[in-house]
Amino acid sequence: MKTNLWKKCLLAFGMFLFLTVLLPPVFGSNAVASASTVDDDQNSIKLNVKSKSLVKDSTFNLKLYNVTESQKVSYKSGDSSIATVDDSGLITAAGFGTTIVTVTVKDGTKTAASLDCEVTVGPPALSVKLTKSEITLVIGDKTSLTAILKPNNTVEEARFWSNDSSIASVSVGGRVSAKAAGVTYIFAAIGNGKYDYCKVTVLEKAEVTPTESAQ
Repeated sequence: MKTNLWKKCLLAFGMFLFLTVLLPPVFGSNAVASASTVDDDQNSIKLNVKSKSLVKDSTFNLKLYNVTESQKVSYKSGDSSIATVDDSGLITAAGFGTTIVTVTVKDGTKTAASLDCEVTVGPPALSVKLTKSEITLVIGDKTSLTAILKPNNTVEEARFWSNDSSIASVSVGGRVSAKAAGVTYIFAAIGNGKYDYCKVTVLEKAEVTPTESAQ
């Protein structure tokens, strides 16, 4: 009986040690590993774009983030007849089609990262037309302008700008923000010099009539 009691005491003491001494370090190490994973993701090597559409004969510069000075970077095009890339990451659109530019980062003999950018080369736009020629907004309002480019298979994008961004500003994608009362013009242009514009009238809230509000 005494022997069995002694064995039970030893077993209980062993469980106590396991729960109070051995388990906390294990849980603690898991927490540290989780934090480390987040940091690694934030500091991982990245490209500025994963895909890019270019008009033939135009260029675009790939950029890498979180690369150290000791690491070596190399660039390679999957099809140089579509797009070439130099040692600095400058892509030149050579012919219509789609190819992959691969960026390899070496840390000594080890590959630290291998990243791909899909490059599509297409024709330029020949014409541009905005879907709206005039809009009225109240200070604080936002709306979007759409530019229709021809031909339909062009990969070019219209460039937007405001004649007076203090009255109404416009984003790269054509998002208009009304800033102050007044009248200005939003332009959309393409590479061959052609453009279209939209007249933007911005009103104070007190100036808005029921008819204008309904619009």
